[in-house]
Amino acid sequence: MATPWPQDEIWPTDYREHATNLSKYLQKALSAIDNGDGLPVASRGVRVALIGALTLIVKMQSTPDLGHVYEAVKNGQAEIKTAAENLAQHINSLKNDLNETNTQAQQTMEEVQRSSEITTDAKAAAKEATEIGKATMKMIRDMKLVSQQNQANAMPTYANVLARGGLAASMHNPQNQKASPVQTLREIIINIRDPVTIANIRMMSPRGLKSHVDLAIEQSSNEHIENIKVVSSNQLKSGDLSIKTATTADMVALRQFAEDWEQRIGNGATVRIPTYGVLVHGVRTSSMNMDNFELIRDGILQDNKPFIPNAEIKYIGWLTRSSSTKSASSVVVELTRPEDANKVIDEGLIWQGEVFQCELYDRQCRVRQCFQCHKYGHIGTQCKATITCGYCAQDHATRDCPTKSDRNAPRKCAACNGPHEAWNNQCPTRKQEVNKAKAASKSRPRYHLELESSVAGITTGIRTRDRQNESNPIARTGRPTLEPGRPRDANSSRSRSPTKKQQKRANSSNNQITPDDPRNEIVVNIGSQRPRRTLAPSRRVLETLDANRQITQQSQQMEVDDQEC
Repeated sequence: MATPWPQDEIWPTDYREHATNLSKYLQKALSAIDNGDGLPVASRGVRVALIGALTLIVKMQSTPDLGHVYEAVKNGQAEIKTAAENLAQHINSLKNDLNETNTQAQQTMEEVQRSSEITTDAKAAAKEATEIGKATMKMIRDMKLVSQQNQANAMPTYANVLARGGLAASMHNPQNQKASPVQTLREIIINIRDPVTIANIRMMSPRGLKSHVDLAIEQSSNEHIENIKVVSSNQLKSGDLSIKTATTADMVALRQFAEDWEQRIGNGATVRIPTYGVLVHGVRTSSMNMDNFELIRDGILQDNKPFIPNAEIKYIGWLTRSSSTKSASSVVVELTRPEDANKVIDEGLIWQGEVFQCELYDRQCRVRQCFQCHKYGHIGTQCKATITCGYCAQDHATRDCPTKSDRNAPRKCAACNGPHEAWNNQCPTRKQEVNKAKAASKSRPRYHLELESSVAGITTGIRTRDRQNESNPIARTGRPTLEPGRPRDANSSRSRSPTKKQQKRANSSNNQITPDDPRNEIVVNIGSQRPRRTLAPSRRVLETLDANRQITQQSQQMEVDDQEC
């Protein structure tokens, strides 16, 4: 019986399995041919066998060379080994770096701990030093107060004044005397609000600071001021600058063109334009709403236009914070020109059909208290002391005090250590400051110092009421000014009669210095070539000047700020 021809085969993808199946297929086909007894071979079966053989050949040709594969595997193993060795080295290096970093961190922690201990000790020492300093300052203030009271109680005699050189000391000791009015007219204050600029200026010497200001003015490239040189420049306690010019004309020019040179001083530097305050008494609080500044300003300027037609007002506000709770109180009005302020002092201020009496407003006549340390004599922006609570005198801000809402909690004054708040009116230290302010109020001038356009002489104590009454000696007041000299009065010539000389000696004890007498005016007349008599102060004048000098010394420490009372 003939062997049947094998069935058609589907060749697998794997070449080994393909070869196995093809071998079986060919064996079956060969058996079919051998047992076929000469029967013809089916062409379909031969075709399947050929396709299977060709497919296997193609697969074998596509199979990569095992030698190349082996070599590639061997190279890959070598690279992997090298990378593993390098990785091990990097891991060891990283481990060493971590160990060193850990050691350094431990050393740093030890140093930080030592520094913390040193800082704690330093804080404790600083606190002790602060307490000692406070106690010392309190002793000095008490001693100074007792000394001032003793000096005030003992009226100096003419012999004592001459013996101790009181006038010379008051004239040449800068610590006992404030700047003269003439120096004030030549002074420019530069406000500085940048802490970096303040610190840089503090490191400059006085000569270097003056050169810095001169360079700033020169670099302005303004033909009106580039040749101006200041005569002095010093930094105030607040960080601001005080510069003085050689003439008042230079001062006016520098203020007028301040925008061209003030920023060259440093960041945050601006020239302060002075204002001249007037205190208006008895104003009804219901007639002024300070939130409407422009409305009030325009109303005041309109009502007072006949007296001050060219005036400009920079500030209007109540004198005290409690003014709004009263039916009437005092108002502070600050003008830009001293002439307008003095005119308001003379004529009064008109507001809503009423005339209110006015007087000069001086900041030295108010109590200045710091809101950080609650000491007196400075404000918070100038304070470098530790922040102290006004309720309990502890080292925290007043607004953060945990006992401020508890009225039964114990209080401690930061100024005198008494059992009350730092702003209590019964505080002994505050009473002293109030007394100083009252003394300064009594010794303040009646008028602001005026600057005239042409300066030919200095008149002290006497000024005409206005320019229309300059020829009328009855209208003279006590306003200080810089104005041209006037000819001597015909009645003021010195008498050469012996009889009149004897009468003058007999009545010398009854002579009084009256500001309304035009003969008391000292005038330097440059236009006259006639020699003038030198006026020497009398004994009574010397004693009066010395007493006023003591009052001025007591009031020099009293500075007042509108924002802090």
